[in-house]
Amino acid sequence: MTNKQKTILPKTWRGVDDEKISCTEKIKILNENIIEINQIAEDALEDAILMGADPKQVVEVIIKILELKKF
Repeated sequence: MTNKQKTILPKTWRGVDDEKISCTEKIKILNENIIEINQIAEDALEDAILMGADPKQVVEVIIKILELKKF
């Protein structure tokens, strides 16, 4: 894991009951998913820049997508 990835990931994953998730396999999967989402977002931004799109708008759309998820 790179230093950049370490700064993105939380020190502790918490469940909906605010209890600390301690299962190493669950933590591993959560971390891998966040790292993958980060990489996809970076790739999308790089593509947007290469195509002349406004990267700020791309970020706004990504945030909107995430905010639309109701839990």
